[in-house]
Amino acid sequence: MSASPPLFGWPPRDELRLTGSMAFGFALFFLLVYGGASAVTGFYTWGVRVDLPFERHIPFVPAWAAVYVSMDLLLLLSLLVFRTWREMVPFVLALCLETVLGAACFLVLPVEVAWPPREVSGGWASVFFLADTMNLERNYLPSLHVAFACTAALAYGERGGWLARSLFALWATAIAASTLLIHEHHLADVLAGALLAWGTWRVVAPRASRAGFLDALRVEALCARELYLFSRRHLRYLLIALGLYRYSLPRWRATRVARAGFCFLQRVDDVLDGDRPIDREPLEWVDALLVQMETGRWSDEGSASTLGRVFLAELGDDGARAEALQLVRTMRKDRVRVRERRELEAEALRAHHRDTFRLSVGLMLHVAGVEVRASDSPALLEAFGWCSTMRDLREDLDKGLLNVPSEVSRAVRAEGMDPLRYEDLVGSVAGRAWMVAEYARARALLNQAAVELSALEGRSGVSLLRLFHRSIEGFWAKRLPRRLPFLREATAVSSWPSGAPTGGQ
Repeated sequence: MSASPPLFGWPPRDELRLTGSMAFGFALFFLLVYGGASAVTGFYTWGVRVDLPFERHIPFVPAWAAVYVSMDLLLLLSLLVFRTWREMVPFVLALCLETVLGAACFLVLPVEVAWPPREVSGGWASVFFLADTMNLERNYLPSLHVAFACTAALAYGERGGWLARSLFALWATAIAASTLLIHEHHLADVLAGALLAWGTWRVVAPRASRAGFLDALRVEALCARELYLFSRRHLRYLLIALGLYRYSLPRWRATRVARAGFCFLQRVDDVLDGDRPIDREPLEWVDALLVQMETGRWSDEGSASTLGRVFLAELGDDGARAEALQLVRTMRKDRVRVRERRELEAEALRAHHRDTFRLSVGLMLHVAGVEVRASDSPALLEAFGWCSTMRDLREDLDKGLLNVPSEVSRAVRAEGMDPLRYEDLVGSVAGRAWMVAEYARARALLNQAAVELSALEGRSGVSLLRLFHRSIEGFWAKRLPRRLPFLREATAVSSWPSGAPTGGQ
């Protein structure tokens, strides 16, 4: 039989970063909820008396303020007791639930204390001032100070022997006594706090310790982290994140595949595009990931592998899984084009974009469980490709990705300019002609897409396609013309000027 691990220990650096973040997050959560309840009850003009007659004889002993403030040290020991994030989760969740339940009690049942005014001077004055400041005003029943101390004693005691249980119980008891001896709480507050700790820990700890719960929590944390990183790079991803969470709220468990799938595929795209630097060639990284996707043998628990594993497992359809693999292979082609400085003719370029959005939109509709399919609106898929090209044109050129037809790039070079330089492309006759023609083509595509969507009316999922259609319309009508003012003067143009490269028109 293996020996039990020591009660205290220094966690690995990566785990300490996670457990420390959780502790810091709880501190912010506590200040927000506890401080908010105190601020709200400050407007109350009434309060309930819960003091008992004998409590007036409890002495005021300022020196016990040192024991009172030791509760913070007791909580900080959690970083040495719970040395992995999985061990820390039940403890933090219990404290969070106690904070919420306590705040609800403060708001519903405000308590009026019966202690006389306190005046402290001498050596303990500063310690008492700290303790009194920590307690804020109001927020009496239950005593969260007692609740947190008892929760720590219960949680730590389960990981130690009888001596540890006894010492932590004694420490929690001393903290509970200190709330009375410095006249911060009444006995009812103390008993309610202890009962809250016991009940919450008994309910939360068994459930929050389950492997399934912790695995699901890790997936959600990874999704939130990825969405945050995406949003830092561009505001549009923040809007996508808000929309994704709004869509998920009514059926959170069932929609996890949507959150994991979006974050996984966008992470792959970012790595291939160079927006997420890694320590090796992106093609090597994505090829290793593809092997894991194809074989189902996930060799590591990195964020991409975890999200990919969950995404494929919850797609629930072999055809959809095959499309997910095909989409990653299709995205991979852009990195190959950058490395080989490969240029595509207009029709090949459009076919590539058409495949990309047929697969990505198709997966999105499959995950949403709707009736419409990507192939029901081919014009919208073409419009997706146009929007993606024009929206990211400068960024793509800076990365060496030429989403401009080779016919156009040759004409730009013939003018003595570099098609991989955005200013040259926009400033050249051939480049502008291509943009004007693409702008006119997009108008025709959007008009045709509107007709196609009207024909789909009554089928579930049409609203999603209409949302995308409106977004592309907005880009066509407002955002792109602000970026390229010369397009405003060319809205009626529907073909290339005489003698200009056709670009596949």
